[in-house]
Amino acid sequence: MTEPTRPTNRIPNSNQNSFHKILYTKSLDQSGWLAIRIPEGIVAVPEYLKVSENQTKDGRIYFSILEGRYKGKIASLALENREKCLISAKRGSGAKLIAKILGRQQLKSVARHGEVRNQLVAKLSFDGKIATISLDSDVDFTETNPTSPDYNKTLHSKPLPKGTYKILTPDGAHNARFTNFYVQYQSDLKYHTVWFPIEYAGNHNSSFVHVGNLSEGCVTIYQFDMWNSVYDYLIKNRMDSNGKYVGTITIE
Repeated sequence: MTEPTRPTNRIPNSNQNSFHKILYTKSLDQSGWLAIRIPEGIVAVPEYLKVSENQTKDGRIYFSILEGRYKGKIASLALENREKCLISAKRGSGAKLIAKILGRQQLKSVARHGEVRNQLVAKLSFDGKIATISLDSDVDFTETNPTSPDYNKTLHSKPLPKGTYKILTPDGAHNARFTNFYVQYQSDLKYHTVWFPIEYAGNHNSSFVHVGNLSEGCVTIYQFDMWNSVYDYLIKNRMDSNGKYVGTITIE
């Protein structure tokens, strides 16, 4: 895909057509994040972010970011990573997740030192697959969302109400200490610092779709071996022209 042609300079009668190829970002590793350079410094962006390739200069490939947190910025990465990290792709038009609540179950988590939690278990249907999830673990927690009026307060977890919610495109990695230890129990677990925010004014977007055995009201993929598939399905979708949302989740 290319953007419309445009002049390459402002000298009368000397305009040349320039094609700006539309590409998408791809992580170099299994983190789900790509480190790029913008004028302010090094930042990380999610996979399948839409960009427009501009030029090659001084051993770097330059491109315009067309959506997301750094929209409008000119970014670059090492030319040697161009083919791996800027790819041609076709994104889906919106992921659809459906969570059917089964009820409360006392589940023991080996990955969390054998702790037993009162999990609100549900079955998540997505892309022709099914995964076991928890919508709430019935625990006290400290609110870490700085946009919430309850920031730094101790709260008790509660699940999202039944309904349909939009899932936002992630814009920053979560602290690996919350999920890194799960890799010991699922050796091929990837992308665990990528958390997809769920748009819900009731808790100031403090709920996420993420992997884990502890839910503070998030859609938590309890079944570790299904997380990679959930991630892959979500990240390859955008449901709006601005790339703000990857899809929806319906809780029934």
